[in-house]
Amino acid sequence: MNKTQIAVIEFGTSKIVTVVAQNRGIDRLQFVGTGTVPYDGYSEGDWNTPGQMLQRTRDSIAAAELELKDKIKELYVGVPGDYIRVRCAEAEIELGEEGITAESLELVQDAAAEELQIAEQGGMVLHRSPAWFQVDDGKKTMEPSGHGGKLRACTSFILADEQFIDDVREILGELDITILGFLSPTLGESLLLLSVDDRDRVSVLIDCGYLSTELSVIRGEAIIYHAVLPMGGGHITAELATQLRIPMRAAEQIKRSYIFNPDEFDQTKLSEVYDARGRRLTFSWETVSKCVEKSMDELCDMIDMTLKQDVLDLLGARSQVYLTGGGIGLMPRARDYLAERIGQPVKAAAPKTAEMNSPVYSSALGLMDLTFDSIEHQQEEEQDGFGSKLFSGFRRKRK
Repeated sequence: MNKTQIAVIEFGTSKIVTVVAQNRGIDRLQFVGTGTVPYDGYSEGDWNTPGQMLQRTRDSIAAAELELKDKIKELYVGVPGDYIRVRCAEAEIELGEEGITAESLELVQDAAAEELQIAEQGGMVLHRSPAWFQVDDGKKTMEPSGHGGKLRACTSFILADEQFIDDVREILGELDITILGFLSPTLGESLLLLSVDDRDRVSVLIDCGYLSTELSVIRGEAIIYHAVLPMGGGHITAELATQLRIPMRAAEQIKRSYIFNPDEFDQTKLSEVYDARGRRLTFSWETVSKCVEKSMDELCDMIDMTLKQDVLDLLGARSQVYLTGGGIGLMPRARDYLAERIGQPVKAAAPKTAEMNSPVYSSALGLMDLTFDSIEHQQEEEQDGFGSKLFSGFRRKRK
């Protein structure tokens, strides 16, 4: 696929991001247009301010068009974590004399879909992805080979809320833009940020956004567990704004400069901002600390409870926990504070790109990478004369 150009749009919890990229050069993706516009996001399955959606979407696309110096007529849409459901199932098929084939890998995943009765689940199926394959009683692996009597697999399905699909179709229809497909940024960033080895060992990715936090468990090419926690970095900002009686913008500035577990020098620093009238306000570290750590502790406890109740049984001795997203990812030593609260190491996960390499853009870049990867995968299948299932199937990510 030479110099192919695509556009994607991602609806985050606090911003709409439009990205246009070409897959050329050593770095694979070259960004030729970006547009990031703040908005009020969503909660409990609905837009917080529905009336602003058309204009904010238009503004994000227009900003990317300005940099691109061309019109965007078609794009791919990312479905936010709040609007997806993950379903997993194990299934088994008999193997023929030819052993493991591309067709048998597809058939065992088809059997998982039947096991789940996926057609009756409701919503649009965005992806199906294998977590592992097993031949007879052998090792669970992503690269099965040889001959055997039976092939077993664990397959994950990501389904999208039809209401989100309908809303975005209406919005982009008003802008006369064609939707080429819907994908999951959650899956995209998982495959982009975590290495093949990390995923083979089973890893946890915590994406803390502004209004919510996604917690995903990734194995192989699949998300095998997914939860959305109703709290993000914006709740820390709101606590600061309320208790210090300052504007949200000033509170966000203080939040991002706050240092967890400070040394003696850090504790003597004053946080300085300006109020709506332009007056300078200063706050001691102790005053700010009470607000920040109260909300941070609540978020950490929510993550810890989810890990202990739902996730630990899915992990192995070598599993890792990663943190991304702009909710707390930009706060100095926030990752260390989270690790201390949940009682296990937490590593940083951020895009390894020359541009947009902040954790703020992890989700959007994951969406872009997944789109290119899925298109390439479909083209390879068509060239081989087998299958045409876009955004599904079996592949190993390049690292």
